[in-house]
Amino acid sequence: MTSETPSPRLVSINRSQLLLRTVDVEQIIDEDHSARAIWQLVGRLDLSLYHAQIAAVEGRAGRERTDPQLLISLWLYGYSRGVSSAREVARQCEFEPGCQWLCGLEPVSHKTLSDFRSGHKAALDDLFVQVLGMLSAEGLITMERVTLDGTKIRANAGGNTFRRREKLEAHLALAREQVAAMDTEASHEEKLAGRRNAARRRAAHERVSRLEAAVREVQRLQEEKKHDREGFVARASATDPEAHVMRNGEGGTVPSYNVQLVTDTAHGLVVNVEATTDAIDYRQMEPALERCAKTVGLPRQLVADGDYTNHASVKTAADSGVDFYGSWQQSWRPTESDAQGRSGAFLADAFAYGADRDCFTCPAGQTLAHHATLNRDNGVRTRVYKAPKTACQACIHRNECSPKNASANWRRSITRHEEPASTTSFKAKMQTEQARQIYATRSRIAEFPHAWIKERCRLRQFRCRGRVKATMEATWACLSYNLARWFSIRRQSNLAALATA
Repeated sequence: MTSETPSPRLVSINRSQLLLRTVDVEQIIDEDHSARAIWQLVGRLDLSLYHAQIAAVEGRAGRERTDPQLLISLWLYGYSRGVSSAREVARQCEFEPGCQWLCGLEPVSHKTLSDFRSGHKAALDDLFVQVLGMLSAEGLITMERVTLDGTKIRANAGGNTFRRREKLEAHLALAREQVAAMDTEASHEEKLAGRRNAARRRAAHERVSRLEAAVREVQRLQEEKKHDREGFVARASATDPEAHVMRNGEGGTVPSYNVQLVTDTAHGLVVNVEATTDAIDYRQMEPALERCAKTVGLPRQLVADGDYTNHASVKTAADSGVDFYGSWQQSWRPTESDAQGRSGAFLADAFAYGADRDCFTCPAGQTLAHHATLNRDNGVRTRVYKAPKTACQACIHRNECSPKNASANWRRSITRHEEPASTTSFKAKMQTEQARQIYATRSRIAEFPHAWIKERCRLRQFRCRGRVKATMEATWACLSYNLARWFSIRRQSNLAALATA
């Protein structure tokens, strides 16, 4: 007779039961949790600009509004964890400990979060400046030396949304007809009670506004480019008119914004952020210095790469009293021939220049005298030298020196650029070892915040549309970055103090 082995007795799992539990909200997260630090920090800030926009006040009728301190803390905490979606932040308030503690286990609408992030531009700028003031008070921001760098972040628009002016105007006409029909058909009762219909009408009006902005952007681009490139046809996005197609770091071209960050080198904290529609950094030095002057003041030194280094930027920095360090990129390289097919002794660089008489001498011995002087906007003066007409007409080297199909009255001309004194001083300074060492520190300081907001905050594509809202979204990410750096510096200081004790 064989005995069977008894089965083990296990605790059954009942997932269909309802539980009623007592929850101590304060015990959901640890004492050193980052959500607590963010809440305490935001509580120290002046939020009067946010409060001034709330119509519901004590003693009057109106629905209570969500506390701005809570919404600010939720967004800063969300970006610190790489969550930039309003729906996802609202969803995590139901289960994520940090979000649960912040909102006290109460739900927060994703629409409330979304409207708060993309609204109140002046209040957000003031919030950013207040944090910078607190960092400066602790000696973490000195403005002794800053870096300027830009990165491309994809816009909330697809490449297939770009249309020519004719197509945009056709879409605009249809959208206006749709809005007019919806407004005519909607009765007074529907406008009061039909929330869904009201949302549809609001979306239709927003589409008309975006299409009108797209038509204006196409007209502006066409006016700017018509003298630069013959046959240029401007296009703009129907969903985000201000977004421009830019080349990203992966070699592709996508609708993007160029986010400019000014970073203090003392502790790598961002002191200014702006989303621009310019695909290149060539003209971004002056606007960046103007923004800094309005908020934290001008830096003593500024370091930027070769995309910013040009005559205009050097002059702007010199006029502002900022010591600029950059990498000068030569726009030309010695070649064996030029665009006209000339080579050897007939290249412009081969012509001998006489500084005493301010003239050039060609291989045939003819003198090219000063003809005119052109003053450029960047401070560079271009001096034009030309040979006598009769000399070139009878020259035996005419075929080697003149372009193809040259007219009978053609004569050789050469241009010479005179750099301003600020550029000459800048180039001499950058030849010193001290300047090279200062410039060598640029990349690790300037590029780290960009990497942080893209990797940690996961801001690789904007969720908001329009340049202003894109700037605000980048500001939220940089605020989260600055606070993370601040908390890290504090922890290191506390550990050092404990080790010393």
